[in-house]
Amino acid sequence: MKNFKELIEIAKRKGKKECVVVKAEDETVLEGVKMAYELGLITPLLIGSKNAITECSKKAGLDITGIAVNDLADEKEAVKAGAAAVKQKNGFLMKGMLSTSAFLKGVLDKEHGLRAGKILSHIAVFEIPSYHKLLFMSDGGMNPKIDLNIRIDIINNAVFVLKALGITRPKIALVAASETVNPDMPETGDAVTIVEMSKKGEIADAVIEGPFGFDVAVSKEAARHKKMKSEIAGDADFILMPNISAANIWAKGLMYFAKTKGAGIVAGAAKPVVMLSRADDAEAKLNSIALGVAVS
Repeated sequence: MKNFKELIEIAKRKGKKECVVVKAEDETVLEGVKMAYELGLITPLLIGSKNAITECSKKAGLDITGIAVNDLADEKEAVKAGAAAVKQKNGFLMKGMLSTSAFLKGVLDKEHGLRAGKILSHIAVFEIPSYHKLLFMSDGGMNPKIDLNIRIDIINNAVFVLKALGITRPKIALVAASETVNPDMPETGDAVTIVEMSKKGEIADAVIEGPFGFDVAVSKEAARHKKMKSEIAGDADFILMPNISAANIWAKGLMYFAKTKGAGIVAGAAKPVVMLSRADDAEAKLNSIALGVAVS
């Protein structure tokens, strides 16, 4: 996929899905939902204060007539109701105007949430003007401390999502600040182990290489200069970042300085979970909804 227009077309072919929005009292959330609704991607269910949702829709100049609203102002109860609704529907959950911690606490609730016995990881997707296709990346939003096993779980989550989008054997780059193993940078040693596991077939359905400098992952010319032989240099589909700070800062740098369009989804739950920053615009929310539809 070269851009989000192609992703939206893939979503359309998947058929309309239920999109349950928790705490939908936000203008950009409603704009994104309304665009997706008009494109025929989703049947929305908005959960939150009905008065506040109505007020936000008026401020945004949106007609939400015909869109179901569950009038539930309490944040905790709204997340609980959203998870319950998604369990019964062919669709996904979406974060609205509430904190990430409150939202994820509800998603991870053992009794009422969407746990599936897997590590949850956030997958960001970028349409970067200087890159030839959509680029996927983890994990900038879920796992503050990662070790070898969590890195493997993140990769498996990514493979699942990418396969759902028709990328049957994704090229995965394990990036670090060094291309040699450094005991002070555990991501480098973990990368060597993961590559060996992939060669043995212990991580299926992906081409995995690393540790890479970021330049090698996205530039064939950089790989040539460094005299590195690589099957995926300059053509990576997915980048595993060394830690949450590197991923989060890089993603926001792209969005604010490189005219990059983005989307985001949480993988590993019983149902897809669309989660973005409250600062993201309506287009980013539409792109993320399309991603949720395509993966559902």
